[in-house]
Amino acid sequence: MTSDYQPDEFDEIAASGGPVGVHRAPRPWWTVALVPLVVFVVAGLVAFVVAQLFWNTGVTPASSASESPTVEATVSGEASTEPSADASETTSPEPSEEPSETAEPEPVIDYDASIAVLNGSGITGLAGTQVSILEGAGFATLSADNLSGEIPTANRVVYGDDAMADTAAEVASQLGIDTVEQGTPTTDVDVEVQLVSEP
Repeated sequence: MTSDYQPDEFDEIAASGGPVGVHRAPRPWWTVALVPLVVFVVAGLVAFVVAQLFWNTGVTPASSASESPTVEATVSGEASTEPSADASETTSPEPSEEPSETAEPEPVIDYDASIAVLNGSGITGLAGTQVSILEGAGFATLSADNLSGEIPTANRVVYGDDAMADTAAEVASQLGIDTVEQGTPTTDVDVEVQLVSEP
């Protein structure tokens, strides 16, 4: 087969034993190093950006992938084996406030009740003195007399009707007498003071 082409410089190189098919001069060294350098820089920037994102969110790929199942298993294990202290506190009913003590009713004092002060002490004027004290306290129906019959061993206030209990206690308080008894007064009064000594 004959060729219509004239021999050129490449044919001369081939004839002299040079490489066949070499048509361009070799590239400079920096073009060879540029591609790996660019790839390295880009990969570093991507890694930096990813690290910043995970750092700001507080999540790392390793911890989110490996620790979350363990935490869930631990929490579920605790829930199944032991009741937590918080759960027991929230489920237990809170103690209700102690009921306030029932207020004692106000004493019912009848300042119009008939009161007799009887002197069995032998001290002249003792009954009158005690009547004056009771008048100053607001009692209106008072009488003073001598005590006859059985003499008690100590000063006392005697009342017959339950309704006079508070009134008798107030009379005893005004006169400084400790003994208040329900019984039968020796006179026809609501409350009777029996004196055997100066209160």
